[in-house]
Amino acid sequence: MSIVLLVHVLAVGLWLGCLATEIAFEKLMARDESARPFVSLLHDRVDRFVEGPAFVVTAITGAILVPGAAWTPTLVLKVALAAAAVLFNIWCLKIVFDRAAAASAGRWDDWAALDHVQHKVGGLVTLLLIAATVVALVRVV
Repeated sequence: MSIVLLVHVLAVGLWLGCLATEIAFEKLMARDESARPFVSLLHDRVDRFVEGPAFVVTAITGAILVPGAAWTPTLVLKVALAAAAVLFNIWCLKIVFDRAAAASAGRWDDWAALDHVQHKVGGLVTLLLIAATVVALVRVV
C-alpha cells in the first residue's frame, strides 16, 4: 500500500468518525435545549480542527490517487459519490459555523432554521461518504 493510499484511508476513517461523533452529540442536543450553545460551539470546533482537515486531506489524496487508477464504472461511481460528499461537506461547514454564531448571539430563530438545514445536509454528507466507502470496499474485494 502506498503512503498516499494509507493517508487517504486514514483520513476517510477520521472523517467518518467525526460524522458519527457529531451525530451522537447532535442527538444529545435534540433532547436538551440548554445544550444548544455548547453543542453548537463543539460542532463548530470539531469541523474547524478535525473534520475539515480530514475531508480536505481525503480530497487531496483522492485526487492524487485517481490519475493512476484504472477507470472503471465502479471507480467513476466512487469518485462521484466522494466528490459530492466533499462539496456538500463544504456547504455543511458554512452552515455549522453560521449556526454556532447564531447560538453565540442568542438568535434562536436563525439557529433553528440553520439547525434544520444542517441536519439535512449533514445527513446527505454521511450517506454519500458511506456509499463511497462501500463502493471502495467492493472494489477491493
